[in-house]
Amino acid sequence: MRDLLIIGGACLIAIVAGAWLFLSQEDTTASAGPTAYRVFIEGEQSGSITERKNYRIKNEEELDELWRLIYGTSGPSAPAIDFTREELLAVFDGTHSSGGYAVEVVSIEDEPGVARHVSILHTAPGESCMVSQAITSPFVIVRVAATNLPLKRTDLTETVACE
Repeated sequence: MRDLLIIGGACLIAIVAGAWLFLSQEDTTASAGPTAYRVFIEGEQSGSITERKNYRIKNEEELDELWRLIYGTSGPSAPAIDFTREELLAVFDGTHSSGGYAVEVVSIEDEPGVARHVSILHTAPGESCMVSQAITSPFVIVRVAATNLPLKRTDLTETVACE
C-alpha cells in the first residue's frame, strides 16, 4: 500500500510539473523581425480621404466603411478578407496639387509583447521634376497577419531628384 501511495504521489507531481511547464512557456507564434505583408490595393485617388491618415482594419465592418470613403457608394464591392487570420493597414498621404507623390509601406516588424513597427515612406517630387497637373491623393493598403500588438509607425520622407 505504501508503494502505491509513493508511485501515485510521484505521478501527481509529474503531471503538475508538466502542466506548469506547458502553461509557462512563452508564446512563440510571433517572432521578432520582419513580418511578411503584401499590397492589397493602392492608388492615386483616395476618394474623400484628403488628409494624411492611417487606419488599422480588423473586421468586415471597418473595411466596408473605409471602402465607402475611397470609392463611394457606387464603387466596387470590397474583396473578402479572413479577418481571423489577417488585418489590413491603410496609409493615406493626403491631397497634393500635382502628381509625383507616392506612399508605401517599406517594412513591418513585430517585436513580440511590445509592438508592431510599421515604416512608411512618403515620396515627393523635386523642384525640377515634370509632374502631372492633377490633384492626387496617394494611398496604399497592405495585408498582414493579424496581431493584438499595438502599432508604432515611423514616417520617412524622400524627395526625388529629377534632372
